[in-house]
Amino acid sequence: MKKFRRGIKEAAVGIITGILFSTILSLFKNSGLIPSNLVIWFTVIGAAGTIITIFSFRTAGFVFTLGWILGAWLLKNILTPNDFLVYFWAPVLTLVIRIVVFVRKITFGK
Repeated sequence: MKKFRRGIKEAAVGIITGILFSTILSLFKNSGLIPSNLVIWFTVIGAAGTIITIFSFRTAGFVFTLGWILGAWLLKNILTPNDFLVYFWAPVLTLVIRIVVFVRKITFGK
């Protein structure tokens, strides 16, 4: 249960930090300080960072990912659609991939 709570806490901190980063990025985009196509790249890099973070936990990854998904769901009302994609759906996809890999490993020994 400690790992699950830690996952929720880490997700909340990560999401809040992401929202702040997204807000600052939007301000830069709206003021013309950065081109709008860079915003897409930051979103892609954020999604990749989320997935890499989740895959970096070998044993606690499953419980941590569940906490991350729950934390993102609880904060869904303050997330933009892109942020929700990064912080909720990317971990869900990662969890599905981890389950498939785990089942294949058990079933086929690979």
